[in-house]
Amino acid sequence: AGRMITGLRSLPIFLCLAVATVPVYTAGDPAAAKIDALFRDVGTGIRPGVAVRVIRDGTIAFDGSYGYAEVDKRIPVTPDTAFRLASVSKQFAAMAILMLAEDGALKLDDPVAKYVPELAPYDGVTIRHLVLHTGGLPDYYDSIDTSDGMPTNQDAAELLGRMASPVFPPGERYEYSNPGYDMLGPVVAAAAGMPFSAFVETRIFAPLGMTGSRVYDERKPEIPNRAYGYAADGTGWAPDDYDALNVIIGSGGIYSTLNDLARWDAALYTDELVSTAMRDLAFASGTNNAGEPLDYGFGWDVGTCAGRPCVRHGGSWVGFRTHILRIPGERFTVILLSNFAEADTAAWADRIVEICFGGGDGSAPTQ
Repeated sequence: AGRMITGLRSLPIFLCLAVATVPVYTAGDPAAAKIDALFRDVGTGIRPGVAVRVIRDGTIAFDGSYGYAEVDKRIPVTPDTAFRLASVSKQFAAMAILMLAEDGALKLDDPVAKYVPELAPYDGVTIRHLVLHTGGLPDYYDSIDTSDGMPTNQDAAELLGRMASPVFPPGERYEYSNPGYDMLGPVVAAAAGMPFSAFVETRIFAPLGMTGSRVYDERKPEIPNRAYGYAADGTGWAPDDYDALNVIIGSGGIYSTLNDLARWDAALYTDELVSTAMRDLAFASGTNNAGEPLDYGFGWDVGTCAGRPCVRHGGSWVGFRTHILRIPGERFTVILLSNFAEADTAAWADRIVEICFGGGDGSAPTQ
């Protein structure tokens, strides 16, 4: 494997403005050149793009910004471009739950209905079940009424209450559940005594200096430096940014930047947000009722990467595709944020791990 390299800490401002591809690495390093090659096509032409960072031992080993955050206006992607994280948002919802548990404002095995009375028909479903995707809530996305505008988490809770149709007994098995994470939003709000967005922004973003990050809820806040989502339409790139469920939060709804997610990553090695015991819980596999591992923790898939324990999560919503992969024992992280629907950020992350640990050839996945 090529050695990891120390990224240059800054570039001339004119360079960032003049071109859409800004790889940052020590020239001639074989690993960095292979990583850069993965994104060669994304850096060519007028098209949406990707921001990628590789971090090792707290140092930027590779930084690359390719393509455009807003194609029509030719606004290039930079490390401060805010992308919709899609399901990478789940780790922030799960962290909010852990913080409130440590505060004593809730218990992980409290019934969800204690905080969201609309969910009383789902007897036995706990907060922990929702976090681990073992709650068995039905998928309501195709059933919720969007005729009067964009529904909220409250609308979703009321609909789930009326549906009253659990898919399986709580804790029986793992079944990835966006509705379960959507219900963590009102759980956090009830336990914290403030909206989910306010809790995340004041208790996580502000202390960590994540100034470019926002929770996009019914307030529809302005997102500074935001990317817009796109999808290929056969002749070019069509906008793919709006969905009627865009203000439902918990399973998604967070915008963040490469620089802010690096701050998030750094904090996950410390006790700044929660104690070591709580962080260990986040990164450990939960179990089902039979005690079998789920390979999922608190907002993280749990497994191995290059033969090493790792945690990771991807996101996919409208035209955004995102991924974060951490190998904590190596203090190694890959962050990928993209604003076109065809991006395979999981494959990119895997290729980067191969390059850095397994001698991968750096050949790019099809995009």
